[in-house]
This record gives sequence, structure tokens and C-alpha cells, in this order.
Amino acid sequence: MRRLAPLLSVLALAPVLGAAAPRAVEVDIRQAWARPVAGAGMNSAGYMVLANRGRAPLTLTGASSPLAREVMVHRTIEKDGVSSMRAMGQGLIIPPGGQVAFAPGGAHFMVMGLKRPLKPGERLALTLTFDGGRKVEAQLAVRTTPPQPAAAVAPTAPHRH
Repeated sequence: MRRLAPLLSVLALAPVLGAAAPRAVEVDIRQAWARPVAGAGMNSAGYMVLANRGRAPLTLTGASSPLAREVMVHRTIEKDGVSSMRAMGQGLIIPPGGQVAFAPGGAHFMVMGLKRPLKPGERLALTLTFDGGRKVEAQLAVRTTPPQPAAAVAPTAPHRH
């Protein structure tokens, strides 16, 4: 019985430890890309589509990158014919089964103070932080133009033998 005591105490704690573990973030990341920049210290913008696969709302609370001093979620706002950017400090809610598009002229990630240039063909790593401190890694393709949405790709003709 003495040999089983440590095992039994660990098994007794299992439900408590499981409840303390963070839930996985049920999010799909699609069409993730960032604009290239020529030099260190410059800023870039990142875009993607985040789709909530879960049954509860998700709140995006921030982002970071090992290649940048800071990453902020911004929204482009046009007023009286003048565009400006505003930081979205309250968090961005993605409803269950819904999605949010980060695209030029709308919501986007401002990747500020890059530690090195970003060249087309490279990848930029972003860590997205959601409510409860949950994190998801995203890889943004560095490119000069947005990727084509999957739905916009023309279907191919059936293959016949």
C-alpha cells in the first residue's frame, strides 16, 4: 500500500490539474500574410482571416513577434476623406462560428520596430493572444500582394482517362 500512496495522490489531483489547464483555442488561421520591408527598424502590416470553430466567443487581446519591438491590432478609419489608424485596445471579439478578416483598409496587425528586413518568400511568426492568456502561433507569408481566397480559385476541369 505504501508503494501505491504516491500514485493514488497524483490520481486524486488529476481532476484539479485538468481543470487548471488552459482550453485550446478553436481558431482557424487562413490567408496569413505580411508586407515586405526594406530595413530594420521599419514597420510592416499583417493580415489574415481568423475563424472561430468553437461554441463560445473568442476575444483576441493582443499579438507579439520575436522579430518586432511591438505588435498592435489596428483599424483603418476614414473620416472626412482622410484615413487614419486607431489601436483597438478593447480586444476583438470573434463570435462562435464567425470570422474576422484582417485586410488592407480595415483591421490589421501593425508590426512595429522590425529587427531586420522582411523579404518576399520569408515567413513572419506572430503569437496571437486570446482571452484567458491562451496563445496561438501564426506564420505570415511575406509577399507584395494578398493571397487569393480559396473560394475565388476557379474549379479545375474533371480529369478523364
